[in-house]
Amino acid sequence: MTPSNTYVHPRWGLQFHWWAVDPSGQVGLFHSAFGPVPAAAHAHVAAMDGATARARVSHPEWFDWTCHDDPQECPQTHCPVTLDRGPYLFTWDEETDDRYTRFGVPKEPLLASEMPRGQAEAARLIGTDFLFERAVRVDLRYLGGRELLSGSDPDRNVAARGVRA
Repeated sequence: MTPSNTYVHPRWGLQFHWWAVDPSGQVGLFHSAFGPVPAAAHAHVAAMDGATARARVSHPEWFDWTCHDDPQECPQTHCPVTLDRGPYLFTWDEETDDRYTRFGVPKEPLLASEMPRGQAEAARLIGTDFLFERAVRVDLRYLGGRELLSGSDPDRNVAARGVRA
């Protein structure tokens, strides 16, 4: 697939989950119904769907979370969720930012090396050059014909960029 300025989504308007791995091997799970997805996720929909289906059975809390905070006080589309163990969770936030926003932070982050083989292979299709623990916001866009996935923490004024193939 050739990157373009047209964002791709395999099932526009329906929830699609894609996985990624950061440089430390920690896993991120991205929830998107309308947001762009990386070209590798679009090209490997069956792998992403398979990893999601297996994870949904063994870890429904990664997909069906409960807000513990007052939703009126929450600035994000989804309220913050704390997981005992799991991936960092991100969701597409078209209401305020048009970017992915981190809303789930694991007390013990999941490493790709600890995942079952098929799930790990799907997650490793998309590697980032930034750490999920430092990325509160994640942007996906195409600049100069190149896909760019960037993570930032507006509170720390930290930005990291890049997609590893």
